[in-house]
Amino acid sequence: MTVATAPSRNDITNVHQSALQSQAPVAAPPVVAAPPVAVAPPVRSLDAEELATLMKRARGLLAAGDIPPARLLLERAADAQDPTAALMLAQTYDPAVLGKQDMRSIAPDPALARDWYQKAARYGSVNAQQRLSQMQN
Repeated sequence: MTVATAPSRNDITNVHQSALQSQAPVAAPPVVAAPPVAVAPPVRSLDAEELATLMKRARGLLAAGDIPPARLLLERAADAQDPTAALMLAQTYDPAVLGKQDMRSIAPDPALARDWYQKAARYGSVNAQQRLSQMQN
């Protein structure tokens, strides 16, 4: 029969040191970045001729009922802070202007309409401000 003996203090220390050396190094805690700050996109700059061309093409597309490409042109002009373009763009989403749904499956979007009316009002459109007050009622 074999009698088990308790490990010596030196044995315990050696095993402990060996275990510490075989462990993977502890990584530093991750650095938590500050939340991103919302930065307004830069204002697009358009010369008068380019703006007039965009607006003329957009009006022609709207008259033909071709709303999606007209929206693209109007958004480009509205991004240059043109109040008329922002107002017209808002109207392409406004259920009161667009109707509930037209035959080309262009669905109204009251939230987008409101956003563009607000931008148009900030850019100086009195008509947009009036439409916003009507939407709130």
